[in-house]
Amino acid sequence: MKTSWLFYVTALLFAGLLSYIHLNTDFFYGVATLVIMTALVVYYRNQVNIVHIVIVISIFTLIEFSLFELIEIYMQEDPAYKKNFMVYLMHFFVDVSVLLILRKRVMYSLLFMRRFQPDNWRAIYITYADILLYGIYILFIVVDLAAFVENLFRNMDYIFGVSEATAKPFWSWNWVYKSYPYAKSILLSCVVTILLATIFVENQRPEQEDDEDDGNGNGNGNGNGNGNGNEIMHKTNK
Repeated sequence: MKTSWLFYVTALLFAGLLSYIHLNTDFFYGVATLVIMTALVVYYRNQVNIVHIVIVISIFTLIEFSLFELIEIYMQEDPAYKKNFMVYLMHFFVDVSVLLILRKRVMYSLLFMRRFQPDNWRAIYITYADILLYGIYILFIVVDLAAFVENLFRNMDYIFGVSEATAKPFWSWNWVYKSYPYAKSILLSCVVTILLATIFVENQRPEQEDDEDDGNGNGNGNGNGNGNGNEIMHKTNK
């Protein structure tokens, strides 16, 4: 029980530290996330499920970086509401893409393993990270949509051409705009924390033995060469 509580407290502190890094340094958005996830892939490359999840998130984080930089370059002369419009829309489509891939992650991983590592396909299964990250990316999408809609309301006189009298009550709508970087930082830190927690849980998972065939008995068929002996299936490819 002590170990469990210590682990939970450590995970919360780590999430808070990552949030602080995102908000209080000059790092690009999510650089710390990419660095940590790359280290996870290298160090825990035997955990195939985690590697596949990290690769998906890392690829889309790089895409997000690239698109954000393109918006900054090609829209630097545009008013802020147009840039915000494109930034929120870009974040939305990136997060939806990750969500859709995570939803079918096990299927894609099985297809990959059967093609390139057919002897190791049993290492693919649903992890805690698959379930929890699905929920986290739903929250990402909710935050993106809230910021996008708020931007439309706040600038409806510019975007939709409505009268100033109609738009003026919405000029003060900036709650999501002000909290957006905090929400994204917290959710990003949760992504990395969930990955680390899943790695911890998977490392504690014991190796499980398959049931023996009914006709073999204990130890029979060891010299048959036809695969009827005891077979150990590794839940994580250690």
